[in-house]
Amino acid sequence: MKHKKYKLLVLESLALSSILFTNSLTINHRSIVSYNTYNEGNTTHFVLNKILSDNELKQEIPHMFNYASNGNYYDISNHKYQNNKDYITEGLYSREDEDGTTYYYRGDIDNNNLIFGAYDEDYYIYYVEGNVDQYFQSLESCQEATNRSCTPVKLASAGDKMYWKIVRINGDSSIRLIYNGPGLNDLKLGAVEVSFNEEEISGVVGAVPYNLNFNYPKYTGYTYDNGTDSFIKKEVDTWYNNTLGKNNAYDQYVILGRFCSDSSKFLEQESNILFSSFDRLRQVDYNFAKDNAPTFICPETTESYGGSYKLKAGLITADELVFAGESVGIGNSYLNTGEHGEPYWTMTPDNFFYNGAYVLLEYAGLNSSYINRYYTVRPVINIKTEGMTLTGDGTSDNPYYLEEAKTNNYEGVITIEEGSSSDIPPAFQEDVPLDIDITWTSDDESISKIEDNKILGLKEGQTIIRGVSSDGLTNYIIRVTVIKNPVTMSNIYLVMGITLILGLATITYGVYRRKSENV
Repeated sequence: MKHKKYKLLVLESLALSSILFTNSLTINHRSIVSYNTYNEGNTTHFVLNKILSDNELKQEIPHMFNYASNGNYYDISNHKYQNNKDYITEGLYSREDEDGTTYYYRGDIDNNNLIFGAYDEDYYIYYVEGNVDQYFQSLESCQEATNRSCTPVKLASAGDKMYWKIVRINGDSSIRLIYNGPGLNDLKLGAVEVSFNEEEISGVVGAVPYNLNFNYPKYTGYTYDNGTDSFIKKEVDTWYNNTLGKNNAYDQYVILGRFCSDSSKFLEQESNILFSSFDRLRQVDYNFAKDNAPTFICPETTESYGGSYKLKAGLITADELVFAGESVGIGNSYLNTGEHGEPYWTMTPDNFFYNGAYVLLEYAGLNSSYINRYYTVRPVINIKTEGMTLTGDGTSDNPYYLEEAKTNNYEGVITIEEGSSSDIPPAFQEDVPLDIDITWTSDDESISKIEDNKILGLKEGQTIIRGVSSDGLTNYIIRVTVIKNPVTMSNIYLVMGITLILGLATITYGVYRRKSENV
């Protein structure tokens, strides 16, 4: 019993030492924080960051361009429209263009509205009495096309803002826009009722032939004979020069963007031609012997007509319609004119057949027409985004505006003890709305990282934790130093001393008891 009591006393002493040691490791953790306010920074990707933060980036799926974005397709073997729900696609997608990665919208979406530019004076177009589907940018072009007396009608009033649809973010970070009128409406692109009685016209620029001549393949080109402008190009240029082009506040943002009138050939027999677009986009004619294959890269051509251009304003391509969700005879995208809408021209040649030239157009889906017929003009521009960002959410009720980006770079310094944690300095988030996500990364996660909005001190050392807001406008740097807990180290030495003293005392007491008992 004496030996057991002795052992018990030693164990109690060691247990007391252990408790003191454990407590010494869990008390008095401290963190020392300091931070700077901010300094100005700059980057060129704020617009893209905003678009990506407002949309879930989707992945293209195999065979998706054989279908409209609602899953509809035309079964030529049964001569009727069918639906495959597995090919319902909608949202933001990516693909390569000539300058990098482009992000494009697909489907019947309504979050790509943008306001850019305004009419600085009342704007008039011209028409011929009795021909309400023919209207031109100038009196001269109206008379050239019709050889008749022409009458002006107001297109927009001074101060009217210009509304656009974002087609895509180009690989060079510029935004590609298609005109949507001097006011948004529920009838979609071009779906308007035109009244020529001095009332304002919504969503229309003009309705003209693609070219006045149609009896040679060259007239399908946006230009032909190595530089002669098509009729529609002259109309688009006139509109731009009389509106955005005359106001440097807007013109300075419009770049010489890429445009494509693809005159490369897929098949040529005698005087009949199928242009490459026929093979890329109209495989329904072959019962989808292979997939439709739209492209954002303009094919090379050696013809004296069509080709690749750098322009301030142009037209959309048929490939872009297919990317957006259109199919042959099926429309289901933000670019769709709908059942009662005004068809509008693309700048993509389709075919030349029996002495007649055809160009593709949008009319409740992808369709083709003689180039001397009258269809709506929808200008397309590309605007630069360096140092700019978007406000709004792109919906009809809250369209995007292009604004100068104001960027903040925060830098903080924190010293934290090993095994402890600290809140992220609240000043780091004072200018960032709570609904803006911040992504944090650490240069060395073994030393320190952020979890559940806490800075963790994991082991002794130094590292940098970086944060960026989802819109890209605010960046954070936290320089973290993790140190040993000085209080804890003192306690360790204290506990070791106490343990030694208690151990010696226990031994001495045991010897004393044994001697006393032997007496």
